[in-house]
Amino acid sequence: MTTDLWQQANEQFQAKKFQAAKSSCEQLLAQEPENAMAYFLLSSCFLNLNKPRLATFNAFQACKHANGSLSARDILAISGACLSVGETFLGHSILGYIDIDDKRNRDVLLDVGRQYSAMEDQPMALRFIQRAHAEGFNGWYANHILSIIFSFTGPVENAISASESSISKNRLHGHAHWMRAQFGSKEGNALRVARMREVLTQPGLTVDDNTYLQYGIFKELDAINETEGAWDALSEGMKHRRSVVKFSIERENLSFDKLIAATNNNFLEVPTKVPQEVTPIFVVGMPRTGTTLLERIIGNHPQITACGELSDFKMQMQWAADTPLPVQMNPEFGDLVPKIDFHIVGNRYLEKTHRLIEGRKFFSDKLPLNYLYAGLILKAIPHAKIINLRRHPMDACFSNMKELFAHHHYAYSYDMLEVANHYRNYSRLMKHWHKIAPGRIIDVHYEHLVTQPEVEAKRVQEYLGLPEVEGVTDILANKRITTTASTLQLRQPIHSKNMGGWKRYETQLEPMRLALLDVIEEYEALL
Repeated sequence: MTTDLWQQANEQFQAKKFQAAKSSCEQLLAQEPENAMAYFLLSSCFLNLNKPRLATFNAFQACKHANGSLSARDILAISGACLSVGETFLGHSILGYIDIDDKRNRDVLLDVGRQYSAMEDQPMALRFIQRAHAEGFNGWYANHILSIIFSFTGPVENAISASESSISKNRLHGHAHWMRAQFGSKEGNALRVARMREVLTQPGLTVDDNTYLQYGIFKELDAINETEGAWDALSEGMKHRRSVVKFSIERENLSFDKLIAATNNNFLEVPTKVPQEVTPIFVVGMPRTGTTLLERIIGNHPQITACGELSDFKMQMQWAADTPLPVQMNPEFGDLVPKIDFHIVGNRYLEKTHRLIEGRKFFSDKLPLNYLYAGLILKAIPHAKIINLRRHPMDACFSNMKELFAHHHYAYSYDMLEVANHYRNYSRLMKHWHKIAPGRIIDVHYEHLVTQPEVEAKRVQEYLGLPEVEGVTDILANKRITTTASTLQLRQPIHSKNMGGWKRYETQLEPMRLALLDVIEEYEALL
């Protein structure tokens, strides 16, 4: 009977009949109240039924009833359920049930490695993926994943070798070619470009393959200043990616309008009470504007633990509201803000991040998109510190355009007028946060950070109320692994070579410059 119910629940779930699958899981648990996989599937049902609290509760129940008798695939599935509701620590912990030395688990080693990587544990990811290689899983995909992990952990030579091995085993895989282009070696540049262009002539390429190949060609040609060919490739790549992402300027503008309206001048009048033993530092801004560099600098301070990009604040708002929050902010979010209990958000955020602080009094959360929530952060955690990275509008927008982000992230970045419009929204929202929280947010200009890092580091330490520490700007001394798009750039000392990089494409970018003219003038007046 229970076997039939389990099969029925799975079939219903696969058919996207989530309410029926939920009922079947509940019937199954009435008979087997310790069935971990039934709780896992029930969690997945609730997530698809837009009930994140119940999804979280049942993910916890799945972990509670899991044990070593479950298969590695089952453990991996439960871990994924935890990850999907923002319980990264729990999802990481349960993977410990999987024995890397058990031969029965050899088929799942690669997937476990990918899961560890998704949870930012790159050393464990590398361990499992290398064991998968040793067990004979050495195809193009395994080598591609290995190249990505090595790009985070180093050495770069190993990443290049794995990338080339992946391409040799499947030359049509665009992502592997794009990955190879990231490593900055000009030796063999022309051959790699020719190789990608030859692949583009092959039939049956997916939109993703075309996108990655064009961005790879752009990266290679841009490195040797062949700007005409580079721009042609970037334009094609952007066109391919834009064809598969959903984005609307009108909808984005409305989202910002409603968020600003929902957080008026009285929004912060009644502060939330939360424990103040530890102070979170939120490093925010548009992506590719220096947020990773700044976190690298402050992470050298002995009283700060650098935690990288955390999704916890958004996930705790989701839990408090019991409503899924999409990757892109939508107009409905503004309607949701007055209904959120920020006392719950603040306390849960500090509780969930406590495991990361390593006994220090400060920790940094460097998720750029938290700029959307700066005022909400100060509502939930009044003693939080917020550092907003600003960069010249043209450099910021072009840096977004030329970066190929993960699917569904930064969907505005594949059209120059859409990215210009987004910069305007970012700028006006930050002005709003400054208005309702005067003196509580500090702006750091990328141009100042790279030309006078010691001065900016001192200013930031003063804002944080920390004693000045010499040597914090030596980012090469910071060995913490980062998984952002800046990971390879951070293996160089601080430099200003990327200032004004857009000017090499100023003819092509003229429509964007005209769309940003007033904010450019405003920004340049501050430098």
